[in-house]
Amino acid sequence: MKKILLTSLLCSVSLFSASNPSNLYGYEVTPFVSGILTDSKAGLDNNNYLNAGIALGKNIDDSFIDQVEIAYMRSDSLEYDATDGNTNVNRAFLNAVKKFALTEKLSAYGLAGAGYQDVSQELGDHEDSVLLNYGVGLRYDIPYYGIALKGDVRHLLALKNNQNSLIYTFGLALPLGKKYTETIAATVPVVNEPVVQEEVMPEPIKAEPMDDDKDGVLNEFDKCPNTSTGVKVNKDGCFEVVNLNINFDNDSVQIKDQYMKNIETFAKILKENKSLTAVIEAHTDSKGTDAYNQTLSDRRAIAVVNELKKLDVNSSRLTSRGYGESQPIASNDTAEGKALNRRVTALVNK
Repeated sequence: MKKILLTSLLCSVSLFSASNPSNLYGYEVTPFVSGILTDSKAGLDNNNYLNAGIALGKNIDDSFIDQVEIAYMRSDSLEYDATDGNTNVNRAFLNAVKKFALTEKLSAYGLAGAGYQDVSQELGDHEDSVLLNYGVGLRYDIPYYGIALKGDVRHLLALKNNQNSLIYTFGLALPLGKKYTETIAATVPVVNEPVVQEEVMPEPIKAEPMDDDKDGVLNEFDKCPNTSTGVKVNKDGCFEVVNLNINFDNDSVQIKDQYMKNIETFAKILKENKSLTAVIEAHTDSKGTDAYNQTLSDRRAIAVVNELKKLDVNSSRLTSRGYGESQPIASNDTAEGKALNRRVTALVNK
C-alpha cells in the first residue's frame, strides 16, 4: 500500500505546474493518510488503525459548491479480536466540498457525501455497507505553486450495522489542468464598398450629410452603421472599450446599487446588437500581493458577468478576465488613485 501511495504522489507532482494559485486549475489530486477510530461493533483487535488513499477533486466556478471529489482509501491489514482471521477494508466516496476563506492563504472547508466499503473478509457485524460521511477541515494554500496542505475530521457511518467511526486525515493537494481563457481581440469590421461609376450631372444636387445612428460619424464614413444610441465609438463609428464606471471598495467584489444602472444600460446595448461579444476586464489597486490581486480581479470580473447573465445576456457572449494590479490608470500612492484603479471595463467585439 505504501508503494501505491508513493507512486501516486510522484505521478501527481510531475503533472502540476508552478507559479499559479490553486484556484486557476480545474482539478486537484490529493494523496492522503488517515486514521480511523471505530466503535467496538467492528470486532477488530485494534479499533484505531491506519489508512492511505487518494482523492481527485473538480473545482467549480459560479456555484454554491466549490468542489466535487471522488476518493479511494484502503486500510492496513486488520486482525479480528475473537479469531485468527484478518481483513482489509476498501472505501470509496463521492463528496461535495464548500470552502470558507479565513485569510489570503488559510481557509476552512466542510464536506459531506456518500460511499461504499468493501470488507475483504467479512466477520460478524463487520460487513460490506453503504457509507455516509461529513466533516470539517482546514486548508493552507502555499503561494505561487497551487499546492495546499489539508487536514480534516469526519464522522463516518456504515448504514448496514449502524457502525460509527471517526476519521482524521492529512493530505497534500496538487493542481491539475490549468483553466484556459480564450483571448478575444477587438477587431474593426471591414466593409467592402461597391465601386460606383460616376455620372456627370448637369446640376449635381448636394445631399445633406446624414448620421442615422447618431454616433457622431457620418453615414459615408461609418463602418458600423447600426450602433446603439449613446455608445462611445471610434473614428470609424465602431465600438471600442466601454467604461462601465464601476468602482469597488478595497478588498471587495460587492457591486454597489449605484452602479447597477450602468450594467443595465450595457446589457441593453448587447441585447440590441446580437452580433456583439464582450470581454469584461477587472482591475485592482496595488494593495496586497500580486497573486491575491490577480484572484480578486478575476472575482470582480465574474461578479459583473453574473449580473449581465441575470439581465438575459447569453453567457456565450461574455468572457471575464482579471488583470490584478498590472494596468493602473492612476497613481496608487493616493486613496483617490487607488479607488480609480479598482475598476471594470468592457472590450466589445463585433
